[in-house]
Amino acid sequence: MKINNWKINTRFKAIFVLLCFTTLEANAEKFNPISQYLMNGKAVPNWVAYAGNSMNYFIPLENGDLATKRKSLVIEPIIENKALSGLYLKWSGKKVKNEWGGNQLGNTFFSIGRHNIDLSSVEDSAALALEIKVLRRPNENVNLSMQCNNSNKCTGEFPIKNILKSTKKDEWIQLPIPLNCFNRNGDFDFTKVTNVLSIATQGKLELEIKSIQLVAMDAGDKGCKV
Repeated sequence: MKINNWKINTRFKAIFVLLCFTTLEANAEKFNPISQYLMNGKAVPNWVAYAGNSMNYFIPLENGDLATKRKSLVIEPIIENKALSGLYLKWSGKKVKNEWGGNQLGNTFFSIGRHNIDLSSVEDSAALALEIKVLRRPNENVNLSMQCNNSNKCTGEFPIKNILKSTKKDEWIQLPIPLNCFNRNGDFDFTKVTNVLSIATQGKLELEIKSIQLVAMDAGDKGCKV
């Protein structure tokens, strides 16, 4: 993969095979929490989907529905064939000024976390892929981040504002970000990833998300390493 002028090659192969078992009574799906984190709008078991801002850092997603304090982020379920198929996320750009004129809410984020996995063996060969549809392009910075060791001091960030602004609206795409893009300074601990993804902004943004999972980069791609 080459990330030049914010153009991304989206041809990837899934690392792990999705296991689906269908019966006459119901459809039962089994996912691998090492490589799959959000499928059909629902967090894979062991992972927790949640949102927050500085007024409340943990608001769990229940039945595909939530709103943060001051409704800076509202999430609603996407229902297809009477089943959850994805999530609609709307960042309103709501700001609450503090005494210095800054935004008291800080970044408002959507996250998949509260678990831990070891991704050190695939740091340079895998990418985090988001299946998304952009409904409203961002008007302020948008960062993707990963966290390790349950610590805010152990994070890696990757900016995606320009990517989202250049993406066609109202079309489903797979947005892959190489894992090593979250470790540009070499300090990220991939042996204990505790928050696999956060999408954060203080501005306006509207997205639909179906899945977040790990995929393999094409042979020879170095991601963010040169």
